[in-house]
Amino acid sequence: MAGRTREAPGRTRAAFYSLLVHLAVIAFLAVSFRFSELDTSYVIKSGPDVIHAFMVQSHPVFHPLPSIVPPPEVLPTPRPAVRTGPSRAQLAAARARQKALQEARAKAQALAKAQALAKARARAEQAAREAAQKRLKAEEQAAAARARANLQHEVAQAMARARERAAARAAAAAQARGIVDRYKALIEARVSAAWVAVPQSRGLHCTVRVRLIAGGQVVGAHIVQGSGNQVFDRSVIAAIYNAAPLPVPRSAAKLRYLNPLTFIFTAPKGSLP
Repeated sequence: MAGRTREAPGRTRAAFYSLLVHLAVIAFLAVSFRFSELDTSYVIKSGPDVIHAFMVQSHPVFHPLPSIVPPPEVLPTPRPAVRTGPSRAQLAAARARQKALQEARAKAQALAKAQALAKARARAEQAAREAAQKRLKAEEQAAAARARANLQHEVAQAMARARERAAARAAAAAQARGIVDRYKALIEARVSAAWVAVPQSRGLHCTVRVRLIAGGQVVGAHIVQGSGNQVFDRSVIAAIYNAAPLPVPRSAAKLRYLNPLTFIFTAPKGSLP
């Protein structure tokens, strides 16, 4: 195969040179024929009706020249192709760079994932805190509402109890006034009946206070505001003791309404002047 490959270019080159030589000869003959001088001296020029001509060969005869074949060219023996490419060190460096790039990309992805997880965790914690705050606020509002309701209920109950106590006190006071008024009139009448008129007592009056026990017995009597006449005042005290036992209620609770009993003793009409 290598010999045939070397012979083919030599034959092609020889044929090319031969063709060049033939073309050069043909061009030379054509130029010589065109520029050659013809001998036309024997032609007698006469009138316009006489035509002289001579015949020349229409096609020149070419004698072939010997072909010149150049010697075959000795081509240099081709050297075996040497494959060029990166060295092992370059391949190792490229692999190291690729590995470093992959590791950096993996670290970047891991960092981005960690940041995304951190943001999601932060959002979840924030949402949990907000939800806890809302629940706490709702619980506080509910507790405050319950406290207000309980306070209002307690206040209402306290007011109701206060009204009941006031009503009870008013009823008791009314009852006590009724009892006091009733028995005070009876006691004043009994003391007036037991009083012994003294001179110069007409129109006199004094305020006395009496303490009683069960059964109407008098355990204490004294003048709160005198009449200005000591004889008259002492006569009123004596009349109180002399009138005992005084009319009192049988109930100890009602008797408490009368202790101490304060009343004004006025000298009855018809007293001594």
